[in-house]
Amino acid sequence: PSLPVHVQRPPSSPRNAGQTMVRISVVTLAGREVASLVAGGEWTKCDICSRIPGFGGPSLRAARLIYNGAEVSQETSLSSLDVEDGACFQLALDMRGVVDLLTASTDCTAKLWNAESGECLRTLEGHGGQVFSATFSPDGTLFLTASFDHTAKLWSAESGQCLRTLEGHDGAVTTAVFSLDGRQVLTASWDRTAKLWAADCGACVRTLEGHAGIVRSATFSPDGAQVRTASFDHTAKLWSAGLGECLRTMGHGGRVTSAAFSPSGVQVLTACSDGIARLWNAESGECIRTLRGHAGA
Repeated sequence: PSLPVHVQRPPSSPRNAGQTMVRISVVTLAGREVASLVAGGEWTKCDICSRIPGFGGPSLRAARLIYNGAEVSQETSLSSLDVEDGACFQLALDMRGVVDLLTASTDCTAKLWNAESGECLRTLEGHGGQVFSATFSPDGTLFLTASFDHTAKLWSAESGQCLRTLEGHDGAVTTAVFSLDGRQVLTASWDRTAKLWAADCGACVRTLEGHAGIVRSATFSPDGAQVRTASFDHTAKLWSAGLGECLRTMGHGGRVTSAAFSPSGVQVLTACSDGIARLWNAESGECIRTLRGHAGA
């Protein structure tokens, strides 16, 4: 992805004669600055990434730096990017290739692991009950957890510190997910509701009420305009994310444990305790196909 390049003259810095010095702002794909560096023209991707807090090892190798829509290779020096001495410019940090894993546990914690080495990189402590789910933000800078303690929490991927606690549910929070742009959080709860939250401030934007049983899962449509919920009341529901209105209800023969959109958002797949998975037309709510064959839920 291409980000705008802003050029300005930074304050003067000590340097050797003839040495090129530039100021770099490293931002995530969502536009959040993670590092501001004064660099020499000879610096390469490795030099830059190694100075970003929390980077190193496999993470450093897997991350991508983007300048003017093109990836900066391992060997490319800043001077070869044709930036002027003293210029200030922006690099986008793409974390989607970083091989880290996030786990949730009944021990009330979530843990970050390096998938290559198996090393535990960070333990997220702060929940007062078992943690049901844990996930990354789309740009990799935040973690999101859902817990039996009636809350969801947003954590800094860099420091492991809890940044915000999403409080408002009257029951265990079974799952929490980000919208694809990372701006919103969606939670599902035993209190029979789902809630939409602003990720930047933790404010509850909307409560989706209408289920008669535990809401087991909730997910955004690919474009973020709609929300799908799955409930133990034997239904899945489609909601308007903007208005909070229930647009469609899909009946099942048992508890609905999960619901997911197809990548295009045109279809929805649900799983049910009656052992049947069902494929639906998202627009009409019509059941297109019934997938039978499982001997259990």
